[in-house]
Amino acid sequence: MMSTKRKIRTFISVLMLLFMVTNIVGCGADEKQNTDQTAKEDQAEKEDSDQEHEKAVKVEDGTMSENSTVIAVGQTPVTYAEYKMYYYFMQNQYDELLGDQVWKQSSSSDKTIGQEAIEDVLRMIIQVKVICKQAEVLGISLEADEKEDADYNAQKLCESLDEKTKQDAMITTQQMITIFEENRLAEKVYNVTTGASDVIGGVGESTAYRVLLLFKKAGDDKEKVRQSMEKLQQKIASSNKSFYAYARQESDLDEVETIIGSLDGRKNLWMQVTALKSFVVSPVIEEQDGFYIAMVVEKPNEEINTEYRNSVVTDRQTEAFQKSYEEWASRYDVDVSESLLS
Repeated sequence: MMSTKRKIRTFISVLMLLFMVTNIVGCGADEKQNTDQTAKEDQAEKEDSDQEHEKAVKVEDGTMSENSTVIAVGQTPVTYAEYKMYYYFMQNQYDELLGDQVWKQSSSSDKTIGQEAIEDVLRMIIQVKVICKQAEVLGISLEADEKEDADYNAQKLCESLDEKTKQDAMITTQQMITIFEENRLAEKVYNVTTGASDVIGGVGESTAYRVLLLFKKAGDDKEKVRQSMEKLQQKIASSNKSFYAYARQESDLDEVETIIGSLDGRKNLWMQVTALKSFVVSPVIEEQDGFYIAMVVEKPNEEINTEYRNSVVTDRQTEAFQKSYEEWASRYDVDVSESLLS
């Protein structure tokens, strides 16, 4: 089971950063728009080279009102009310799942989960604002039907909330509409940007295995770890206890089950996996990051190959987009009110 902290981070990324998730089926969508967009991006890059670095507007500290500016992305201000609405989305879901006491628990750092959640929400808002500013540079905007869909969903959500909830979270229909429109626009920027990049090359013929992995990091004394893994492998191979149980107990990985494919950078692991019979414990496999023991639970088939190809394309798209985002974000000063961070 994932730690509470990881669950919260996963939920946040799925909730507000939908533009970071796509699949291989959607890669061909808006093909004409993506072709046109390449030319727009070339022009935008030329214009951006002359673009001045945008200084942040002043944020407010101390007692906050709904109209107080608490975050600034360049000249774009974010009010306390807007921040509260973003925080509501995350807090409401996890209060229902885990109870409101989860926010007071300590995470793996010296902060509480609640404090880390605030920082995650701030990052979300900043990312959406940066991407929406870039949308203007690239000439990307919502079509009428896209705007209508976002507005409808925002209004339906507001209608579903009671007055006390809306008052406590400073929720208004107009601000909710703005948030939905901006997130839909951010998603569109992601799709257009990644759709214009070549991330599918070599993926179509890749194959994959579903495996269970037990992993130990190499550490400072690599030979000692190797010997320890050799002994563990012999114990597992001769035991009636399941490999899954050993992996859950001994592995340095959070997840035991994963997919290993032909495009994986761990070539020794890949070669060993392809040679294994199903449900047979592998010998110890050395990679640069450490040592593995593997067990194949499902060999290549249409379903698992598609799942793997989708995952590779998604990872490549995300990586390409993150590089673009880092460049965009570098053009703006960002400031956050100390009152939020404290």
